Amino acid sequence: MRIKFPKITFYRGIAFRYSIFFLVAITIILFIPLVVGYGTSSVLIMLQAKNDAATKTNQTVTRIENVLQPTELVPQTLVRAMENPNISNTDVIRIAREFILQDPYVFGTCLAFEPYQGEPGSYWYASYAYEKNGHLQSKILGSKSYDYFKMEWYRLPKITGKPAWTEPYYDKGGGDTLMCTYSAPVFRNLNGIRKFVGVLTMDVSLAGFAKIVSEVKVSDTGYGILISKQGKIIVSPIANLADKNILDVARQGKGVETMWAIRDMLKGNEGFSNMDGLEAKKRPSFLSYAPVPSTGWSFGIIFPEDELYDDMYSFIKVMSWIFGISITILLITTVLITRRMTRPIVRLVEATHKIGHGEFDTKLPVRKSKDEVAQLTRAFAEMRDELRSYIINLEETTTAKEKIESELKVAHTIQMDMLPRGFLTPDNWDLYAILNPAKAVGGDLYDFFYLDPDHLCIAVGDVAGKGVPAALFMMVTRTLLRAKALAGIPINMVMESINRELCQDNPNQMFVTFFAAVVDLKNGTMEFCNAGHNFPLVVDGGVTVKRLKERHGFPLGVQERGRYNAGFYTFSDREVLVLTTDGITDALNTREEFFSEIRLQETLLRMAGKSAREITTGLSDEIEKFSEGADQADDITILALQYQVITDIKRDVMNYEMLKLKNQLTELDRIALKIEEISEQWNIPPKVSMELNLVIEELFTNVVFYAWDDLSEHEILLELTMTDPDAVQVRLTDDGKPFNLLEMKVDDVFDKPLEERKIGGLGIHFVREMMSEVLYQRSDNKNIVILTRKF
Repeated sequence: MRIKFPKITFYRGIAFRYSIFFLVAITIILFIPLVVGYGTSSVLIMLQAKNDAATKTNQTVTRIENVLQPTELVPQTLVRAMENPNISNTDVIRIAREFILQDPYVFGTCLAFEPYQGEPGSYWYASYAYEKNGHLQSKILGSKSYDYFKMEWYRLPKITGKPAWTEPYYDKGGGDTLMCTYSAPVFRNLNGIRKFVGVLTMDVSLAGFAKIVSEVKVSDTGYGILISKQGKIIVSPIANLADKNILDVARQGKGVETMWAIRDMLKGNEGFSNMDGLEAKKRPSFLSYAPVPSTGWSFGIIFPEDELYDDMYSFIKVMSWIFGISITILLITTVLITRRMTRPIVRLVEATHKIGHGEFDTKLPVRKSKDEVAQLTRAFAEMRDELRSYIINLEETTTAKEKIESELKVAHTIQMDMLPRGFLTPDNWDLYAILNPAKAVGGDLYDFFYLDPDHLCIAVGDVAGKGVPAALFMMVTRTLLRAKALAGIPINMVMESINRELCQDNPNQMFVTFFAAVVDLKNGTMEFCNAGHNFPLVVDGGVTVKRLKERHGFPLGVQERGRYNAGFYTFSDREVLVLTTDGITDALNTREEFFSEIRLQETLLRMAGKSAREITTGLSDEIEKFSEGADQADDITILALQYQVITDIKRDVMNYEMLKLKNQLTELDRIALKIEEISEQWNIPPKVSMELNLVIEELFTNVVFYAWDDLSEHEILLELTMTDPDAVQVRLTDDGKPFNLLEMKVDDVFDKPLEERKIGGLGIHFVREMMSEVLYQRSDNKNIVILTRKF
């Protein structure tokens, strides 16, 4: 075949390429000062912006704290005074109303009582005063349509016995506005017992916070945002974000940096981070944030990155134009000079094209000088003569190689024919195996044979190496296995005997990783020995894939006096034992990605419930599909053995419900509806139902916020079981980071002053206090929390 050489164009010539080389060198020299100046300016601008933003953030947090602290102090003082029997409810209401008139941010106050505690004969009684149009108005709250006993501002202090801030909410029927409420529990001594009788609240309208936040200005379009400790947006200049959760907003088309910054902000930390803004259109921005200590809220300032660097970018554009024109003039000058210097090389190229077409008698141009071009010409003449000799030798070598390949094909046929083919097993057992060598012959092996009608011996091995030596070592190992196993000795002693034989007369120091087992076909038990081989995989009916993580000694052929132990396993109904070699997990695709252990387990899990043949061939097809045509790097061996119990045993469950949830806060509504449904069906008392709802909500929220670092969707499994007529069990499972709530230390949040309390820990305290039993376990890389509530 005649080779066609491409014509050398101007852009492919040495002259042009050398010109580009010199041009790049000069460009780098001139460009370095520009880059250094740009980098230094960027750093200084960023430091100044960071300091300014941090100062404005802390100033705004201080202003918010100045609003919140008096709001907390007044009700705390009044509820302590109410424990004195000489202080009447009227006095308390009067003082609270005076505080509303004096404080421009406090919208309303309410003194709400337990049934029949506020007004004789009244089930509901809540005296509410609020400011409207500059005047103080009053009303009595409490009815079936406004059942304040179920509202967060009443429930939280009642359950905890401590003051608390609520999440932002719209108080329909009360203040009829968006607000946050600070509630303090009221206690009185009744018959010598200190008893909870109601709550005293202070309502802060979100309009007051909006005014404070709107006054924050950074750059042209920067803005402030105030969020609650659960991520609910309290104040934002972006209208469509009001009352949304900031984590849900961050998940909608925003980057990883945005999610990390928001999560760090919700943890109560102070910092400065990159993000993508919160507007509908993604825009690189910066976020400066700090916590509001009194409430656990967080305040942040967001400002766009492009506005920060506008002036610097304009200067860079002008300098770039000047730089580009100068480089173009330099390029033209350099090309003209180098073309004149490279003309002799063009003539040499024409002659070498003819040699490349097989015209070995072509004469090369003669140069009388002793420069580099003349030396190159002489070198091409020597190459022409050597190439002629090489082609003759290549023809002879090709003939010999074809003969060797023919012999290897015969060896491959012999090796495959020696592997067992008859997959005959009892009706409740299913067996299948395949071996795909990477070369004509390989070093993997599988084997199975009956020791007697009730016992089957199975084995899989992988010899270190490939080709003919590995294949021969494999056949020796297989022969020794059959000879030793049929003697009836335990499997670990069989392995020790094979190991001693292989270690003798082994000058190449070859070895084989080996797994062998004897299966009792009657009772479904297996005695096995793993000599440095991959862990076997067990696939159950469709829920999990587990590994038998036992190794009982070195690979065979490594240590002559090595000792081997044995392991035991009992098959469950429809379980499949899958034995493989590392050619599966080490399989590569065209992007040089490994098939990996995780992808192997996921593939087997999808095939759960299929026959041994379908699992084996399906896994082989999956590897071939994954490889995308890439060459097979190692031998691939798969053996699958499936067991099925002849008589199925069914188990009854008294009451059971399961929910598969996504890691999104919107799933809390589904949880609440399901608890309400089972409470009615299982006759669960209302108090127990409420506590279950609170505890599950707390645990589910923690999992959503902290279990994963990525933005992917994950599944959370919630199981509810009525184990006894007077006990309910809750089981929450996720595949997030390990977190044992039993090991978490809860600070003494009740005895410390408000400003010294740490954010977090109170929810875990509620879980432990409300549940009868709390258990945690980490299994199959999953967190499992088991709660029991007796009643």
